[in-house]
Order: sequence, then C-alpha cells, then structure tokens
Amino acid sequence: MAMFSDKNWEEYHSSKREGKLCYHYCSTHSVLPLRDVLNSHGKGYKSEPNYETATYNWCVKCNQPSIHAAVRDGLSHILYITKYSGQKREYVGCYYIVGYYEIGWTIRVDGRTAIRAKRMCFVPIEHAFEITNDRWHRINQRGKTASLSSLRHATQRIGGELLNEILGSLDKHNAVDSYLRETALLKTEHNPFKSIPSGKIYIINVGANTSSPLQSPLFDDGRFEFVPILETEAIDSKERQIFSDLRQFYFPEKPLLDLFPSSAISAFSQVHNDPEFITFTFGDNVKTKGNLRNMQKGDYLFFLARLVPNKNGKFHHRNALFALVGYLEMDEYLHEPYPALFNSPAFEKNAHVRRWITNPLSFTNFAIFKGSTNSRRFRFAAPFNRKFVDFVPILKADGSPWDWNRTTELGVIGANTRTTRMHINPDTTEGMKSSKRFWQYILDSQKWDSFDNMTKSSC
Repeated sequence: MAMFSDKNWEEYHSSKREGKLCYHYCSTHSVLPLRDVLNSHGKGYKSEPNYETATYNWCVKCNQPSIHAAVRDGLSHILYITKYSGQKREYVGCYYIVGYYEIGWTIRVDGRTAIRAKRMCFVPIEHAFEITNDRWHRINQRGKTASLSSLRHATQRIGGELLNEILGSLDKHNAVDSYLRETALLKTEHNPFKSIPSGKIYIINVGANTSSPLQSPLFDDGRFEFVPILETEAIDSKERQIFSDLRQFYFPEKPLLDLFPSSAISAFSQVHNDPEFITFTFGDNVKTKGNLRNMQKGDYLFFLARLVPNKNGKFHHRNALFALVGYLEMDEYLHEPYPALFNSPAFEKNAHVRRWITNPLSFTNFAIFKGSTNSRRFRFAAPFNRKFVDFVPILKADGSPWDWNRTTELGVIGANTRTTRMHINPDTTEGMKSSKRFWQYILDSQKWDSFDNMTKSSC
C-alpha cells in the first residue's frame, strides 16, 4: 500500500525565498480561474495544479523543467499564472497570478519530480494579481523582447519585494475552499477513466441513519445532499466543525441546514464530516474494520448512504433507500500520526485529523485514507437495491448470494454492508464480470460518456 511517510515524500526546506511561475489553462465553466477541469480548450481534462491533493506533478507529468529547477535551486513557492477565460467577461483575455503553493514536500515518482504544498492559496479572479505591462516589465528581467504570451522565453522567477507584494495581495482573499467545491462539482460531469478500472471494490455504509436527527435528502431529479453523523468526541474550538459550517453541494453559497426545519437540530451541534468530498479523505478504525487494511493503491472504496426522498421540502421516510454517493480511488494511506502532514492542506479537513489535533491519543487504531484526483462525489445518487445486487452480483464473503427473505430489503442491505470488506475482486474471472457490470451501472447512473470515448486526463 502507498504509505505517505518520510520513506517516500521528503520534507522540503527552501534556501531561497523566490517563486517560480507556472502556467495552467483556465476553465470556461466557472467564474473562478480554475484549471481546465472539463477540457474547455481541447487540451485534455486537466488535473494540475491538483488542489484536491495539494500537489503538482503527483498525478501526471506537467511543466517538469520548471518544477525540477525550482526544487533543485531551493525556491520556496510555485506561483500559478493563467490567461483568464472564465465566466466574468470583463476579465477574459488578461493574464493573472491566481494562487500559489508554498512547497512543503517533494518526491520522485515515475521519473519526475512532484511537490506537495504546506500552504496553498488561490483567489477569486477579482482579487487575482493582474500582470499589466508595467508589472510584466518588473517580472521579466530579460528585457522587453519577451512578451507575456511566450512565458517560457521570459524570466519566470520572482523574489524580493515583488514576491512579498504578490503573496500579501493573494493572502488577503484566499478562497481555496471555493476552488475545491467548484472543482468537485465540475468533476461530477466527467468520467475519469478510459477503460473499466481494474481495482478491487470495497463498500462502506456512511452518513446519517435512522437514529440521526437529520436525514440525507434525495430530490426528484436524482440529486442528493450527504448528511454526516454527529461528532461524539469533544473537539477544540479551532478544529471543531458544526452543522452551520456545512454548505449545500449544488449551491455552496447556501447552508445545508436551510433544507431542514429550524427545530431539527442546533446549528451549533458538532458534526463528524467523514468522508469529506472536498479533499477526499476518510478515516476509520482499522482494528474493528480490519479489511480496509488490505486495500492497495488503485482500489476503490465506495460510499453507501441512506437517502430519504424530499419533495417540496417534505421528507417521505417510508420511501427511504440506499444509494452509492461517491468513492475514493485509493492513493495514500496513513496508519500512524504524521504531525506536519496533518496540518497540511491535503489532510487538515479530515474529521479524525481534527480529533487527533485535540487529542493525539484518539488516533489509536485509526487510519486515514486519501483519494486520488479520480475520486468522485456523485452528481446523482446511484440506487443500491436488490435488483442491482443480484444483477452484478454482489455476494457474501463466503461467495453465497444475499438472503433476501431474512427481513426488509433495506434491512438486508444494511446487514450485508455493516462490515466493511472487499465486495468485488476483478482478479478472478467472475469478479471481472461483476466489476464490468458494476462500473457500467455507475457510468449510466451519472450520465457519463462511455469508457471508449474518454480523453485521458492531462497536465
């Protein structure tokens, strides 16, 4: 299993307070100057810079000469510049520095140098640092012959007072959470795979259940909101997350609690937001749910949630159902505390990391699972019912079919997913057939393009 530790990623200490300019294509689908998540420019589905993992070049090879030179020369920052092509017309066509990474760790992977940020900052376009002609002359020390449109032939390093000016300007308006939410939403429209994934499939039951004060609503068009469970441990105020902090997935400007009566729960009730579908992490007790320890890089952890139909603001509890709501493609696994990493943008949102910061002993027997950029929170719920289970088929650990005569359909599903384990192993002949049926169902439920029509993700 891919361990994130000092045995592979190395802590980075810069020797120069300088930033390196790196260019990325800008999405046309957002007001934010995001990377081109949905292939707006026909150059591929961009995965770099990867806000979700706070990395650059970890997912794919990108701008490698610049990254290698920055690390070799001990530079402190990567500055991201783009030509804006988003949905605020008054900014289109101009160049902006929209964010930065302060480099915290480096690694050599598949022959390339990758970095992970210990601090990450990205801003709305109205607060980005515009590269006007005057500013370009301050940046470009090779003379006026190199134009902004040909960055690779111009000076790409920034230091001194100008770097401080840029970082100070961006820091005032950090909107990383907005970038993460918008990226997660856009990615629901995109099938990340060119072919049927070959990883093993695990299923785990998560989120609000019948004993919870709130229920996860399912809307007529198949969209849904995922409601986490209550937090059971006392968390320091700095790390505490309460229900009023949660936003709606499709309308992030609106609180999640707007969907419920004001009397349903206190807005100040602590929430255990796990899994979280922003940076895609999940924590669990690997002693009691030891099967998760067998997961390998490239395996899939699917999240099953109990949803309740909601029409015109009213819940219809008798029609509750189970549905798959997203998955992690396993990328990294932390089986012991890593204090520096737990404060990094890649892991700081995890509920168990928040617990650990308050009480380091709380991490005993727990592990943090980190999803790759292929991880998804679904746009539409994928109903998980008897018809689907029997069609795949999904079997018990001993290879026998589920017994649907024991209790209600929901009861049988709940009983068979209470213990987390590998449900489909595509390494066997029958498992491969089941995997193909499972993934085709996911493809259809999300209204994604077929595997054969996909363009590979790129830098």
